[in-house]
Amino acid sequence: MSYSVKLAESEDIDTLVQLRLDFSDANNGPHPETYELRKVNLKSYFERHLNRDCYAAIVEQDGKAVSTGILGVYENPPSPSRPNGRFASIVSVWTYPEYRRQGYAGLVMEMLKLKARENDAAYIELSATPMGRPLYEKLGFKVRQSENVEMRYTFK
Repeated sequence: MSYSVKLAESEDIDTLVQLRLDFSDANNGPHPETYELRKVNLKSYFERHLNRDCYAAIVEQDGKAVSTGILGVYENPPSPSRPNGRFASIVSVWTYPEYRRQGYAGLVMEMLKLKARENDAAYIELSATPMGRPLYEKLGFKVRQSENVEMRYTFK
């Protein structure tokens, strides 16, 4: 059993799309009514953003993609917490269930942390699931306390 970890390139877009769809369906339940639309939009997104302001790590075991994570790098007006305005966000850290507890998500996270540093991000934010939280804490992520309340407006 051999494995490798790599930064995704354009030839990996179809693999990234499938990994993201599998992640989404596993975490949010299948939504067959939007599957094809999500698939097309994911491909378009990765074609426009991959290795520009979006980076993805892929772990392959015996040639099969088994784990991934996606890092977005953003720039907002500078502030005390991000003097250069740059920050990063990690989304979609995912390992297929039969490949968990082998250290693959940790490899993905370390690669994404390096890409964030290379892009001069002041910090990396993420939203942890209960399952992922112990790994993120082990890697140095801290729970962020804030008086602010996370809110969202959704267009219909």
